[in-house]
Amino acid sequence: MINKIICLVMVITLALCALIPAVAEERAEDRKETVTELEGGNESHFRNYATRFWEAACDHPGAIEKLEYTTSVYGDTVNQWANVYVPYGYDETRQYNIIYFFHGTNETQDSFIGDETVKNAIDNMIDMGICEPFLMVCPTYYYNYDERATNHAVFVDEVRKDLMPAVETRYSTYAKTADEAGFIASRAHRAFSGYSQGSSVCWQVTYRCMDYARYFVPMSASSMDNFAPLKKAMKNSEYANDVFFYICSGGKRDIAYDGVVELINAMIADDAFSYGTDPAVNNCYAAISKEIHQTLKGRFNLYNAFQDVLFK
Repeated sequence: MINKIICLVMVITLALCALIPAVAEERAEDRKETVTELEGGNESHFRNYATRFWEAACDHPGAIEKLEYTTSVYGDTVNQWANVYVPYGYDETRQYNIIYFFHGTNETQDSFIGDETVKNAIDNMIDMGICEPFLMVCPTYYYNYDERATNHAVFVDEVRKDLMPAVETRYSTYAKTADEAGFIASRAHRAFSGYSQGSSVCWQVTYRCMDYARYFVPMSASSMDNFAPLKKAMKNSEYANDVFFYICSGGKRDIAYDGVVELINAMIADDAFSYGTDPAVNNCYAAISKEIHQTLKGRFNLYNAFQDVLFK
């Protein structure tokens, strides 16, 4: 009898001990927000997630697949490839939202999604219901990596004519056809993003691809240089009333901070833009953290973007 009681106590004790880490992780998830004051009484609210929780290995991990394609927009035919994040349980009979993400300077297709912390964070965002399962495409804008050769404006042609058709022919998105008509009809389920030089590329895509996507998420490379071409693009696009610009930056230690704040303040003051997180009435928001300038920090921005506006 005594042995049975001892065994029962041990079982209960072990069970309680097993619960402690889970409780601690749930509490750690609730972190203080970073709040940045902007023009007109507006604020940026940035959620600081608990890395120990969100970046742990996920029980339902997605896969990273290599997609090869060619492009001739630079003159000669160039062999290109992209990494594609495919969510756990991918089913070609259903439709998926899609994000195209452009890396930073001197980086490659592996630099963002190939990092364990980034992939784990995305796996867990999907697994925990922060967002629906989605596809993420990570190409390169270098058409000759050894020489670091790039042409941002021409790369937009590569995206439209070669990259998107290659990706959305192979994978199931909301585009019923991987052509202009299909991309326009499915634009509400597509986003373009990028970090640092990838953000500059994202802006070039923004000016010319409002017909192909509703959401644009430039991270840590925005300034007043983007203001005039953005307004011009909106004036010339029939889709300007149905776009959202989610502009991200680190804090004052991020070299992009001053430019991002200056740009978003100018947008707040301009009648063409409405600041807030309701895509039904707003078209821009700023996500400003306390982080430094590094592409991997983009995972925090994605976490916030999904909860604020992305694919809402």
